[in-house]
Amino acid sequence: MTATVATLPYELLSSILETAASFNARHLQQYTYGLDTTTNGKAKRTLRGHVAPDASRWLSTNSIRCVCRQWHDWVTQYALRDLYIRRWRGSERWIQSRELHSIVGLPSRDVVYRDSYCSLRKTVKLFTRYPALASSVRRIFFDGFYDTETSAMIFEIFQHCSGLESASLPWTTLRYGNSDTWAMLLRRRKDGTALTSLELLAVDLKQSQTAEVARQMDKRPLDSVQVNFSQLQRLKLSGSSNLMPVDDDDLVAISRTARLHEIHITGTTGVTTKGLMALGCASQDTLRVLEHSPLSDDGVKHPDAALSTGDGKHLCEEIINCPRLSSLSISLPTMCSTLFSAQDSVKWTGDVQIRAAGICPFGSLKQSKEARRAFFDILAQSRSLIDAQKAKGIELNIEFFIGHHLIFEPSQSLVHADLSVGRFLSDGSWPGVGQKTSTKGPYGHSQTTTGQYGKNEQPYSCISEREFVEGLRKGYISF
Repeated sequence: MTATVATLPYELLSSILETAASFNARHLQQYTYGLDTTTNGKAKRTLRGHVAPDASRWLSTNSIRCVCRQWHDWVTQYALRDLYIRRWRGSERWIQSRELHSIVGLPSRDVVYRDSYCSLRKTVKLFTRYPALASSVRRIFFDGFYDTETSAMIFEIFQHCSGLESASLPWTTLRYGNSDTWAMLLRRRKDGTALTSLELLAVDLKQSQTAEVARQMDKRPLDSVQVNFSQLQRLKLSGSSNLMPVDDDDLVAISRTARLHEIHITGTTGVTTKGLMALGCASQDTLRVLEHSPLSDDGVKHPDAALSTGDGKHLCEEIINCPRLSSLSISLPTMCSTLFSAQDSVKWTGDVQIRAAGICPFGSLKQSKEARRAFFDILAQSRSLIDAQKAKGIELNIEFFIGHHLIFEPSQSLVHADLSVGRFLSDGSWPGVGQKTSTKGPYGHSQTTTGQYGKNEQPYSCISEREFVEGLRKGYISF
């Protein structure tokens, strides 16, 4: 029997069609363009940005979609797998010609009106009319929709996405959605699938927006027993807001049912270690990734929390009691040697970053000699843990970010810092000839050259721990 395309196994056909779609995508327009006016009043074409990935996938499969029903179904699964829905932003104006080279003078003052929520409304209409298309969506991303009306439309879209696995939502959906809509989003479906990844993205709104009475509403869906996070594996909170931000109380409510594999809390101001550890303790047996990088005007601000979770549980002990934890990046008010005491059972791998301002139970490194002695003991313990993991064939690199300006790399016995003040105080005699230019900057943000992080710091240098201790003793540098 002669094999034809129609008789190929679906997996092989899918691979062929995906290769064809990728080839088609290379010949599509990769960027979007707009018009801008020059100083002499003429218009020129300007680059605006990349074509959205979901739009590119849809355009690259135009010819494939028209071949037959089977290929059409494959295209819907391929092109609608990841969906990005953004609020339209722009200020286009009418021009008096259809051809760029013949435009004379400035565009008219007539603004081109466009519904900012057009993409969201059309998606609701499409999925309501053709729910089979919505069933192809696996990941969906919403950006720019922060009011009650758009939150309702977002949950209306979710009603039709029967195969959804990952969702990135504005944080306002946690305020404007009710318990029924959140229970619907998080429930386990009849086919056994469920939402496994949830991202809540926060931004600051305009003062006029935050003052609107309609935006002050909070339906508190997390108070309901219907809302169950037990199917969720990954939770990410990103960004900060000046309108009802996600806070510790929200995380405590989520922790009642959560059994998470990954926790990411980055760039926030409303979440402290109280909320973080509520989630961590609830997911202790399943947690693999823990990331907590709070935000302040100057970078990372260390949370002002107690040394324990409030119920007698010590933070450092709770971290090492997570048997599956392998990736760690955390900000703590203080840390202690307990973090490195379980060398036989710890499964840390890759880059582990720990930010702290002091040592348990001595407090600030800047004010306590006991804290400084304990910290250098911790550096020695971390080296032992790195060696123990290396003996098991596991690559581990630990970095300590102390205060606002020091980075310790115990595996190399190096300290990265801005040493300009020390050079001035020592008249150039410290540090010695062993210093090198560092590619690290404040809070570990690597750069290819200077290590700067968009501020006015001098390029970081790295010196040995011994040289650092010498500068510390002479007062050339401090914690």
